[in-house]
Amino acid sequence: MSRINYGYKRRQHDILMTSMCVIDKMENNPLFPKPPAALEKLKKATPAFQKALANALGRDKHMVAVKDGKKELVLALLQELVTYVLKVSNGDRMIILSSGFDATQERRKIWIAPVIEDLEVKLGGPGIATIQAKGVKGVKGYAHQYAIEQPGKNTIWHSEGSTNKKYTFINLKSEKRYWFRIVGIGTRKRQGYSPIVSVVIQ
Repeated sequence: MSRINYGYKRRQHDILMTSMCVIDKMENNPLFPKPPAALEKLKKATPAFQKALANALGRDKHMVAVKDGKKELVLALLQELVTYVLKVSNGDRMIILSSGFDATQERRKIWIAPVIEDLEVKLGGPGIATIQAKGVKGVKGYAHQYAIEQPGKNTIWHSEGSTNKKYTFINLKSEKRYWFRIVGIGTRKRQGYSPIVSVVIQ
């Protein structure tokens, strides 16, 4: 969803240019059939602000004060029109641009599943195996898992949660084959799986 770019507020000349553009674009625009009274007021306030800008170039304090007052009025009217445009456009960038205001680019977050490229399994003493994720990307947490049968659709995986990519299982049955994997947990609970590695426990 796009929003209106308020960059025009940084410089007085940009305020004037934005005001003139909004008047030109919004008047008789079918996308904005019922603009607020601020549009008509802006049509009167903009020429006065333009004249005040020119008069204040000499830095006369009185002329500068007049210019500042005209500027604040134009900004207030533009803000009323911003509220109206945002309501009508519902964040549609093309509709916002048709009003004469500039619009921010839409930012779309792409949530990618985490990646574990490889899994290392190291045997320790009897009944001990340490597994470690390799080539990790986008992982915030881990589920270290093993199964005691050839993995299939209905396989039961025994799982241990951790924030560490390395985990040691103990009290496994010696001389028995186990299948290991690590599940990477990413943003918005997206999951990525490591390759499955099978070893016979010492």
